[in-house]
Amino acid sequence: MPETQPLFFSIVIPAHNEEKYIGGTLASLRQLDYPHDRFEVIIVENACTDNTAQVVGQMALPDWTVLNTPQAGVSHARNMGIERVAEKSDWVIFLDADTRFEPRFLSELNHSLQTTMRHNLGTGMVSLLPDPDSPRARWWYTVVNVATGMARATKSIQIIRRDLLHDIRYDETLTFAEDLSMMRECQRHSRYFYLRSTSVLSSTRRFEQGGWVPEILRSLYLLSLPYEKKQAIRYPAPR
Repeated sequence: MPETQPLFFSIVIPAHNEEKYIGGTLASLRQLDYPHDRFEVIIVENACTDNTAQVVGQMALPDWTVLNTPQAGVSHARNMGIERVAEKSDWVIFLDADTRFEPRFLSELNHSLQTTMRHNLGTGMVSLLPDPDSPRARWWYTVVNVATGMARATKSIQIIRRDLLHDIRYDETLTFAEDLSMMRECQRHSRYFYLRSTSVLSSTRRFEQGGWVPEILRSLYLLSLPYEKKQAIRYPAPR
């Protein structure tokens, strides 16, 4: 039988004042062990006032797409990236600027999507490892991973089938749980998947800055609020 062609992935990275982290994220994408003609990278700098643009300029490969918008908001940045995704794309990966891949990740994801998962998959999440690692961080991320999978939710990375994005966009009125809202909408049209992996590392900066227990409790409280109250929240991003 002929060998199956690898899936084409589009990686969209919103970046607002991410000079401390985005260099490591882009460095990890440069080292991916996956055919370079089977993925694209789209970076959306939105309302940056630091040196994010300079870091991106140093780290981005010539064939990557770099966009800039003066409008703040992660949903706006993601939606702007959607507009530039290649038509040939199979799946779009929305990646936080402080989250990075091990070289094997896209190959691992490609294998899972093509061979081991159910039909009509449309949106999903992968388990995360903390960056930097510590016993406490690893324990908390184990809890977060279990809770995320059970809730069919997401953190730091959303994986969405390209064709769903012809009609669905991130809610730009939300600054908190906009990713969960997007995942819920996608799940109205397709199945959710959760991939266990050791190839995705996510920054612990929010927990380190806000406190591990207070941050978990704060997130649970905010998630419990009705949609109208979520719209009124201006949730600050850690920097």
